Amino acid sequence: MNQSESIAKLSEALAKAQGVMAGASKDSSNPFFKSKYADLSAVWDACRKPLSDNGLGVVQTSEFLPDHPDMVCIETILCHASGEWIRGRLAVKPVKADPQSVGSCITYLRRYSLQSMVGIAPEDDDGNAASGQGEAKKKRIPDPVSPEPVSTDAEKDDPGEIRLISEPQRKRLFAIAKQAGWPTEDLKAYLEEKHGISSSKEIPVGLYETITTWVENHTGYERAAA
Repeated sequence: MNQSESIAKLSEALAKAQGVMAGASKDSSNPFFKSKYADLSAVWDACRKPLSDNGLGVVQTSEFLPDHPDMVCIETILCHASGEWIRGRLAVKPVKADPQSVGSCITYLRRYSLQSMVGIAPEDDDGNAASGQGEAKKKRIPDPVSPEPVSTDAEKDDPGEIRLISEPQRKRLFAIAKQAGWPTEDLKAYLEEKHGISSSKEIPVGLYETITTWVENHTGYERAAA
């Protein structure tokens, strides 16, 4: 993150704006997860007036990264009428290199960058349900009851070796992938190409949450050309 030499006035204005900001309404549907989420428009609706009333504005532009031409990057600038500013970047690689995927990435990055920059959080599902405005909360894949990792023979000789995930954790990963619409072949390719893991039974405990989170937030994986 970068900022102007001073952000004293900006900080004061942002504090006042955040004091009256409401949560962003989850009014859009995700067909893959059968859940509700706050889209870019909802996030803007939640913060536009409080920001404007306090002399604050947001500028978002797409950026090209010469060192990473396959990634989509969004730069978000929070600026104040005094000329003070804060700037940050967020980048991600699209699942596919087609206009639709790139456009989706831009919208996705703008939404999360704006939320992070101004401190907006989506409304809680329970709050929506209580007010009659939301749908039932998405059924979450539960954490495995016994998450103790499986130890390899090498680990028995050397406790410092990498530990592997347990069978319940492995089954949970497949359940998450299925719910997100991943073919088994895509999951196998993702593990092998991105993490060098030839079998789901060989996933290290330290990578488990990273992998499950990535799978849960993507609709598939574009395998490398043979």
